[in-house]
Amino acid sequence: MSKSEINFYDFANYFKNPGCKNALYLDGLVSEVYLPEKQWLQTDGNFGIIIGVTTIRYR
Repeated sequence: MSKSEINFYDFANYFKNPGCKNALYLDGLVSEVYLPEKQWLQTDGNFGIIIGVTTIRYR
């Protein structure tokens, strides 16, 4: 998340340059955050989001 404006080119390169092949972009209310140690509290909203990361193991 960014507290300042960013264009999509720079946003994509932020992930692409270190080798990321897949990224998830969340916009709007879904991308709110609760991070008190950074004084970043966005608590308006009446929903909950769960995102899980898994690894596929082939046998």
